[in-house]
Amino acid sequence: MATVGVLPLIAVLLSYSGALAARVTVSWSYDYTRQSACSSSRTNNCIDHFEILDYTDSQHPKLLRSVPNPPNAAGKVDNISDEFSYGPPFGLRTIAVVTVARDENGTISASTTSNPFAARKDVEIKLKVGHAKG
Repeated sequence: MATVGVLPLIAVLLSYSGALAARVTVSWSYDYTRQSACSSSRTNNCIDHFEILDYTDSQHPKLLRSVPNPPNAAGKVDNISDEFSYGPPFGLRTIAVVTVARDENGTISASTTSNPFAARKDVEIKLKVGHAKG
């Protein structure tokens, strides 16, 4: 009887430990021509970093990752990417990438974040299931 009670607990612990999480790779391009990347010498009116969001519930987006600008970012930069484990929740999720900028005072605010609908994709996050070796 004690074993039956332990199995659901193990399943809950595994799901929240990330052991069952899917691997997600997010890749995008960005053109720094109109607004340069922030640096030690440029701390205002610049792109500070990117954020990867779970935007499935647009009223309550969930920050998944903050991603720094690539080194020496200038002009159009392709293949900016990040890879991470995600889940739960599983199922169809909307993933968005936004730019986070610093304004003329060097401040980051909601008004300096790009539109999350400009770079988003619906993806299926599936439970990772191990395979037994025989």
